[in-house]
Amino acid sequence: MIRPTTKLVLVVTSLLILGVLWPLPVSAQLLVPEAQAQSTDLQASAGPGRQTLTNQVISFGAGQSTVPDANSIREIRWDFGDNTSAIGDQVTHAYADPGKYLVRLTIITDFGSSEDTTEIQVFDQVLLVIADSSANLDQLTLSQQQAADAGLLLLPLIAKSGGPDALVEEELTQLLVNAQEEFRQANLIVAWTSGGVGINVLSRFAQNIKQSDELAFTNLAASTKGVVFLSETPFGVLAPTAQSTFNQIRPAFIILTRPEALSLLIANQTAEEAKDKIIASPIEYRLLGSFSARAISDIGLTNFMSSGINYLINQGVPINNIVLILMIPVIATILSFTRQVIGIKAFGLITPAMTTLSLLVLGLIPGLIVFIVVLLSGTMTRFLLRKLRLLYLPRMALVLTSASLAILVMLGFGVAAGRTATLSFSIFPILILIILAEEFIAAQFSRNIRTALTTTAWTLALAVLCYFIVSWQLLRTTLLSYPEAILLAIPINIALGRFSGLRLTEYFRFRHLLRMN
Repeated sequence: MIRPTTKLVLVVTSLLILGVLWPLPVSAQLLVPEAQAQSTDLQASAGPGRQTLTNQVISFGAGQSTVPDANSIREIRWDFGDNTSAIGDQVTHAYADPGKYLVRLTIITDFGSSEDTTEIQVFDQVLLVIADSSANLDQLTLSQQQAADAGLLLLPLIAKSGGPDALVEEELTQLLVNAQEEFRQANLIVAWTSGGVGINVLSRFAQNIKQSDELAFTNLAASTKGVVFLSETPFGVLAPTAQSTFNQIRPAFIILTRPEALSLLIANQTAEEAKDKIIASPIEYRLLGSFSARAISDIGLTNFMSSGINYLINQGVPINNIVLILMIPVIATILSFTRQVIGIKAFGLITPAMTTLSLLVLGLIPGLIVFIVVLLSGTMTRFLLRKLRLLYLPRMALVLTSASLAILVMLGFGVAAGRTATLSFSIFPILILIILAEEFIAAQFSRNIRTALTTTAWTLALAVLCYFIVSWQLLRTTLLSYPEAILLAIPINIALGRFSGLRLTEYFRFRHLLRMN
């Protein structure tokens, strides 16, 4: 006979066993898992690891974290790894000493908490590298890691736009202006670019800072820094413009050397130590400084233009403007040769020359797009106005009005696609392309459509040819270093002006008559 107390024990034991082996009802299961689900979905994210300099303020944000209910957040706490902390979704911090710091983010909610960490590496020295598409990005990435291992922050400023040199220089100059604090802390400034792009960028940077605030330029402490240009361009071509850059920035020295010298600069060293390493290495180099500057007594017939241009640059005249002016005699001579010797007919000399300059500023593809849009809009307007029998000037005014509206529509599409940087660089090149379109429409009025198309096509072809010639970086750098070379255009054009033989196209045109003779 089983006692009642024994029965009670057996019943309780049975219920406990069933509770373990048998699943709880659905209503009971939902009590705990809801809170567990909220806690599981909570995911803190401290962001990616970063490299920075001592005493440089950096921002931290928990925006990439996942929180099921923002109203449930009790606290967002940051531990910066240097015995300091902060509370908030967005915080800032600056490290006083170099080293590696583990930053911990903790998010506490009503349903639980989540943590995440990220590593911040702090340096007290920086190597600033200005680079364009000519630089080896893989080598630059490897050098960046090697520099970090040596306790040096290698900070690359890389141009993302692959357009004309004017746009690349504009982008790099702006990046350098934004990195003034890094420039001030750097012992070495390195430029790894094609031709004289890096030289022009540093000159433009100095001009911008001096024009905005002379004291800010003084605070950059450029006199304690070394500047190294890595390039495959002959040093004799680069030296004059590099000397002009030295006169503007006044660093401790400027060295022209080859890209392989970058490995010698990746060390925790002063500017003088870097210079000594390059000089002691077998790598080709040229050293520039106050000793290499030209004295007034050195100015003569062979370098008076170089000295004058250096003076203009030192006084703040934009380098790109000087380059474009120097290119005009070259473009005009090329066009003169194609007309007098080859026999290609275009819309005079000014129109193709100005079109070339427009393509240099806008870039080849954007410039051609602008021209085609203007051409199509002008031609369509001309056909629509034929039945109105308007006088010439009012009719051309309506054509130009349609061209302007077409450019506005094109800019609207550019805004929608996020590609306004190139087209908004300057409105004047676009206006020059409108002039070419006006010549085309005028030719349609005065001649037939076939003649207008042929002349326009040759004008555009010559402009593109001149674009590729004057875009050659070696030519641009040479003319900027030795502007006296453009004086050769004078005897060349005198010789072309006295040319009285048959043009090449005339040999083809009159080939049957030549065979009869």
